[in-house]
Amino acid sequence: MSHIRLYSSATPPHASIAVPGSKSYTNRALLMAALAKGRSRLLSASSSTDCDALIGALQSLGVEITRPDATTIVVDGGLDHPSPTTLTIDVGPAGTTMRFLTALCAAIPSTTVTLRGSERMHRRPIGDLVDALREAGSSIEYLLQEGSPPLRIHSSSRLQGCGISLNGSTSSQYISALLLTSPLFRDGLDVTIRGTPISTSYIDMTIQSLADFGVKVTHTNYQRFQVPSAQAFQAREYQVEGDASGASYLWALAAVSNGTITVENINPFSAQGDIKFPHLLERMGCSVSTHNRSITVTGNPELRSIDVDMSLMPDTAQTLATVAACAQGTSVIRGLSTLKVKETDRIEALRAELAKMGITAETGPDYIAVHGGTPQPACIATYDDHRMAMSFAILVGRTGSMEIDDPHVVEKSFPDFWRVLTTLGVQVEHS
Repeated sequence: MSHIRLYSSATPPHASIAVPGSKSYTNRALLMAALAKGRSRLLSASSSTDCDALIGALQSLGVEITRPDATTIVVDGGLDHPSPTTLTIDVGPAGTTMRFLTALCAAIPSTTVTLRGSERMHRRPIGDLVDALREAGSSIEYLLQEGSPPLRIHSSSRLQGCGISLNGSTSSQYISALLLTSPLFRDGLDVTIRGTPISTSYIDMTIQSLADFGVKVTHTNYQRFQVPSAQAFQAREYQVEGDASGASYLWALAAVSNGTITVENINPFSAQGDIKFPHLLERMGCSVSTHNRSITVTGNPELRSIDVDMSLMPDTAQTLATVAACAQGTSVIRGLSTLKVKETDRIEALRAELAKMGITAETGPDYIAVHGGTPQPACIATYDDHRMAMSFAILVGRTGSMEIDDPHVVEKSFPDFWRVLTTLGVQVEHS
């Protein structure tokens, strides 16, 4: 097993840094560009392995995609009328790719596709999305376990998108998957959502992305979504926003180290829910300043505890939990039901790794209560989860040293993360 040793600088970081393009926006743009007629150029795109998984899958389906440089992706679309094909696609641990491809392969005619993934992926839920697609007329078969991948999807004709329903209480990605493939449905899409939709900020990102590529969506309190027929994605040049989830680790490092870090190429008014992470740090005692295309966080050696619902920004819950480990008092982080079905059970993983550092926490199905204190250096297991690696790495700013197992997992969303830490004064030793 590989691991990495981190050592903090003698002085707190004071720096400006740019983050890569948003993985979430890049994946949405990739799918829409594949369905558009003509050539699209995605600028400042993510180079994460999650996006590589979707690129590989789209190429398998016949889409021509090239990378003229590390942050540009060129897509020659037209996937809405593919050649008849039968194939197997392995998405590895890429959950977004699995959900988006399930809807895509069901919606494009004349295809039979087997979708597989990692061992963990084969235990993650997808049943609600499959139910909705079956209701629309798709033939989908579970190959191992009911309700989870791998799947065999057969599409013989256009799906009927009107009058279907979807349980929205498990994953917002199910709603996004239907919306992103809506131009392929007969007579448009009219879907009613059962239950209370979660992580609606990600749905907002999808709606914004659809509008950017020329497709309009209306919704009623996230309970009914309508996409009129006769719409099509338009090929275009598209600038991908900076990744607010990736930025959260840099802001968190400033918070725990009493440093000052400015994240550039970030949109303070983004639909990304994680853009509000600095405001949580401000509530904990940090100073925050917002500019046109950047946000600056200055840390505080005496951080305060926080009680917060993070259902709109679950991807930064682990980051906030590690900051809370350095705060005075008990922080309660709520709205975390989706964390139990991510790359790992993130709630339990947080509790276990914080305990290694001398920090106690209580957990429940949708919350973690972190008793702040003085975290000690430790060797952190990452559970094949990129966010475990990055959220615990920032604690080097408080502990002075840390070890992280399987550091390569950051490639899933932020491949350059360890190099970025070195620019912020953190010494990084690979072994």
